[in-house]
Amino acid sequence: MTRRPTLTTSSGATLLLAAMLTACSAVTGAGVSSSSTTLSGSPTPSSISSATNAATPSESEIPDESLAPFACNLPIHGAATARRAQITDLRVGTHGTYDRIVFAFGAGIPEYVIEKAVRPLTQDPSGRAIQVQGSSFLGIVLHGGTVQLPEGGKSYGGSTSYTPHFAKLVDLQSAGDFEAVASWYAGMNGDACVRVFTLKAPDRLVIDLQH
Repeated sequence: MTRRPTLTTSSGATLLLAAMLTACSAVTGAGVSSSSTTLSGSPTPSSISSATNAATPSESEIPDESLAPFACNLPIHGAATARRAQITDLRVGTHGTYDRIVFAFGAGIPEYVIEKAVRPLTQDPSGRAIQVQGSSFLGIVLHGGTVQLPEGGKSYGGSTSYTPHFAKLVDLQSAGDFEAVASWYAGMNGDACVRVFTLKAPDRLVIDLQH
C-alpha cells in the first residue's frame, strides 16, 4: 500500500508563513491601487466648470416676475463698474413676450446708453451709412465696452451681425468699435418698451425688447 506523505510541523509552518506573506503583499498592492484610483477620480477641470455653471443661473433661468418692469421712455443709462470691459460673447434669443440681447464681458460692466435711433444709421467713426433691417431702431452704445484688446487682437471673435427675424428683434448690427466705445443698432418690428439689467459671474448686460 502506498502511503501519502505527511507534512511535518516545520514544513506546515513554513507553508503557512509563505501564504500569510503572499496575502499581505496582495493587500498592500490593493492599497496602492486604491490610492491611485482616488487621485485619478479627483474633479477634473471640466467637472469643476460644470459645477460652477450649475451654481450660476443663466439669464434664461431668472424668473421674469423677479425682474424690473419694461420702460417705454428712452434713453436708458447705466453706470460703469469698470473703466474698460472686454466683450467676450454676444447672444440673441426669443421668449414668449420679449426678445433678448446679451453682452458678456470679461470683467465689469461698461457705461451704457440705449436710445431710439432714426435713419440714416451711420458707422462710428467713419459716418458711412449702415443698412439695418426693421421699421424702428435702437442705438446701443457701450462706453468702455470693446472687443479690441489694449495689446492688440480681439476678446470676441464671433459674429457681429445677426438677422434673427424674431417677433420684435429683426436685426442686430455692429456700428463700430473705436477708442474703447462699441456701437450697435437693433432693428425692430415697430417700437418696443425695453427692460435692462445686469448679471454677474460672468458679467453680462441683458436687454429685453417687449413684443
